[in-house]
Amino acid sequence: MRKIFLFFLFTSLLFTSCTDRPNIKIEGSIHGGGKNFLYLDFLNINKTESVDSVRIKKDGSFKFSFYSEYPGIYILRNEAGQIINLLPYPDEKLVIEADYSKFNSSYSVSGSKDSEYLRQLVEKLSDTREKLTSLNSAYESLTNLTEEQASDYIARYKEIIKEQRDFSIHFIIEHLSSISSIYALYQEISEGQFVLGENYDIQYMKIVADSVSKYYPDIPFVKSFVNNARESENKYYSLKGLGEKLKEAKPEDLDLNIADQNGNLIKLSSLKGKVVLLYFWSSKSADCQALNPALHQIYEKYKKYGFEVYAVGLENSKEAWAKTIKYEGLDWINVSELSFPDSKAAQKFNVRTLPASYLYNKEGEIVARNIFGQELQKWLDNLL
Repeated sequence: MRKIFLFFLFTSLLFTSCTDRPNIKIEGSIHGGGKNFLYLDFLNINKTESVDSVRIKKDGSFKFSFYSEYPGIYILRNEAGQIINLLPYPDEKLVIEADYSKFNSSYSVSGSKDSEYLRQLVEKLSDTREKLTSLNSAYESLTNLTEEQASDYIARYKEIIKEQRDFSIHFIIEHLSSISSIYALYQEISEGQFVLGENYDIQYMKIVADSVSKYYPDIPFVKSFVNNARESENKYYSLKGLGEKLKEAKPEDLDLNIADQNGNLIKLSSLKGKVVLLYFWSSKSADCQALNPALHQIYEKYKKYGFEVYAVGLENSKEAWAKTIKYEGLDWINVSELSFPDSKAAQKFNVRTLPASYLYNKEGEIVARNIFGQELQKWLDNLL
């Protein structure tokens, strides 16, 4: 009996040691990087986690070994903060050749096809950024642009962006069974300016979500992405349905004409030509009070470019409302019917919780709903 117990104990320990042993290896040579450190981080669902660090040997060689149950995105970085994005799968051995001084722009990776896919995506985006930088430099040197030069600049800029978009879309369609297609969806030309940032680009997110959920249903990173994609899709179709309903209504039925704190009537439609955030809030709402400082920072940053906030206060006390406006320095357009909870404006726009918002483009069309913070800034970067 004791022998049987020892046998099962031995096999159990053997099995545990086999499953925990390193099954992913990342090694290679970094030219000119002897004695410097390399760091490996894991890009988790909502944070970056440190995996390991190693010192590059005198001959430039390095090696990481670790265990992972799933494929995932890893960030290899040097002491200068330059990074190489990797996407290893269990049981893969990646071999990297790079130059330390050009760490993120001049490297090769073998042994991992998905890591090579990421390299191709990064390389193309870097090329696009260089083209845009060169274009901007050429035109910034001109003191006074003629109409012809301005039109030429816009045409060339759009051509560069289109080329990048076409590349990204083609890549996604060609690699639907790869997690690298998720990476392609979130690439940014500049901070907040996504390559695929148009409303209708939600279709590519849906296609990728349908595909990767089929191939990798148990990977936490994929699950998180799929949930995000489904949420974005629901928002899009909800907004699309709202837009269709609004188109059926008469323009005058959707306009607001409400008095500000000084008693002056201000029409929402009078702001056409600007990008406008129709913002429903209340001085009694803790959530609104917490949001207002950040929203005001965004307003101060973008108002000179043509951004305006039309803030509808759901109030019944003019004194408390005006006091909050003055105390918090809310110098955008503030209006209120002073009829809370019987606000016709709130009923018209189906406002059920606060804060709530609708974003209008310069043509006076609603393009987004209930967006604040970084998401709002991304929209403003694109619209302005």
